Amino acid sequence: MAEEKRIHIMSAGQSVHKTFPTASKMISYATKVYVVVEEDVYEESDDDETNSRLKPIIESIEELKRIADPFVEEGVEVVKIPDNTLDDIRDAVFRIYQKDKDAKYYLNLSGGGKGLSIGLFMMALWIEAVPYHIDRDGNARIISIPKVHMGNFRKNPNRITVLELLNAKLEKTLSRKELKGDLDKKYVPIKTSSGKAKKSLSYGGFNSLIQDLLEWGLIEQRPHKGSKKEVEYFITPDGQFTLQFIKV
Repeated sequence: MAEEKRIHIMSAGQSVHKTFPTASKMISYATKVYVVVEEDVYEESDDDETNSRLKPIIESIEELKRIADPFVEEGVEVVKIPDNTLDDIRDAVFRIYQKDKDAKYYLNLSGGGKGLSIGLFMMALWIEAVPYHIDRDGNARIISIPKVHMGNFRKNPNRITVLELLNAKLEKTLSRKELKGDLDKKYVPIKTSSGKAKKSLSYGGFNSLIQDLLEWGLIEQRPHKGSKKEVEYFITPDGQFTLQFIKV
């Protein structure tokens, strides 16, 4: 089976060659790496101080190529942008995306200036990429993007109840059977498009409720301990934060 295409788009900085090995290990492998950098980084300046500031960035990019080329299938490509503006960054990422819309994208926000990082994060929303950051100590963290609008989320209070039931448990986990039983006791009837509200929670309604929470990344599913057929659900960090947010 062919390896899924995974493309990292990285903001250029003096440590991009240190950032990528951590990203490939802690975030995801890469089949292609793009490094977005301002054109003037490669332009010789009359000011020695400017040259000494920009030189480490170029050296870091070259070291990244040396490190990544042996195991990144399609190698490392430098993408130069005219200026560090949101429009320039947007256009550069869009051109990359047009080449391979079916790939999975990972956007690194660790290097470069604030404008470059903000621009990449903005494009992560558009192309449904995974933005991530690696700090100076080498700690990698995916930056979560909310997948649901809070106004829409609150329309069904049973979603909140599911999160509360899971969060109340010591291990933040309940089997499917336990969760359905506990939710039945606290279920709040919701009006359907026909204007009618079901007094009890059907299995179809429960499945729909759970599927929404899974797709939004607020809960996850795994096999239940000691059972080959039963599954269990557990609340994610995003689910816990959602609970905190809606109670503000």
